[in-house]
Amino acid sequence: MNKSLDNVRARFDSAAAEWDSNPGRVALARAVVAAIRNVVKLRPDMSVMDFGAGTGLITLGLVPYVASITAVDTSSEMLRMLDQKLKVQQVRNVRTLHRDIADVSRLPVEFDLIVSSMVLHHIQDVPQVLQQLRSSLRPGGFVALADLESEDGSFHTDPTGVYHRGFDRLQVCRWLQAAGFTATEAREAHQMVRTSSDGKNRIYPVFLVTGRAD
Repeated sequence: MNKSLDNVRARFDSAAAEWDSNPGRVALARAVVAAIRNVVKLRPDMSVMDFGAGTGLITLGLVPYVASITAVDTSSEMLRMLDQKLKVQQVRNVRTLHRDIADVSRLPVEFDLIVSSMVLHHIQDVPQVLQQLRSSLRPGGFVALADLESEDGSFHTDPTGVYHRGFDRLQVCRWLQAAGFTATEAREAHQMVRTSSDGKNRIYPVFLVTGRAD
């Protein structure tokens, strides 16, 4: 039994019901969706995976522009909240898939685009997972991955399941290139603002990196 993984699942399971009530998370998701749309030419025939989908904030933002989305997450409660939203909103082109995001070797090989937001810093071996994601893309498919710029560790008040204090965006591009992606790009997607204990606002930039699987 992997106690570390169990702790991460428990943390996100317990947070699922209130996840969408945080306006900062909603604003981040909207910004990431907009950034993805600015970089990747979305098509109505696209099959997409939202990797680490949570309650589906990114998934639901992309739904109108693609054919289908597979929402993958480690937390069954997060996916249950998404399933409820899909039912209420009568969304029929999304399926949820409960998988450990640190081991994506069993995912189907069928996607034109893989997206994620704020997921990579929860993965211990990022280069390995990027290689696995590459194998789940059709030729010519894309990845679009958003995460924190390198920070001092103050972003997370609860470090459970946090393996990285953000990233150098160019390092993530190099990992993508090593995994076989081409046309890699990196840009700022959003800035998250949080008030520290001394009353000052802290800004945490979020980047979007993209690459093509030729």
